[in-house]
Amino acid sequence: MKLSPNFTLEELTRTSYPRLQDTPTELQVMNMVYLCAAVLQPLRDAIGKPVQVTSGYRSARLNAHVGGVPNSAHLNGLAADIHVDSEEDARQKFEILKALPAVDSVLFEHAKNGSRWLHVQTKRISQPRRLANFNYKV
Repeated sequence: MKLSPNFTLEELTRTSYPRLQDTPTELQVMNMVYLCAAVLQPLRDAIGKPVQVTSGYRSARLNAHVGGVPNSAHLNGLAADIHVDSEEDARQKFEILKALPAVDSVLFEHAKNGSRWLHVQTKRISQPRRLANFNYKV
């Protein structure tokens, strides 16, 4: 199912742990449509190349398994983790995302194994906080 011209429901619900992933509700799908329309598609349009979502919607079981916070926006379909190739790639995407009015927060994150990504989330009901954090320290 297409959520926007360049993003699909399958892409935003893909996981390495399919037994832990529940089917999203209609509201969660509507939230993912909003996330794509207001955040991911504008990012993709601005950079002119594909954006790889490494984590989108997560069920409560999947979120707990991967160590997500209990109130994660991923649970509602309002967050995505985006792969970055380099610090330069991360900075470019970060600057675009933090300028989008619908972005609630965008955070540059990294794991001890060296993987890096941008976490971006939005809100549909209240005003976005406009929180941005780009920190390279491990």
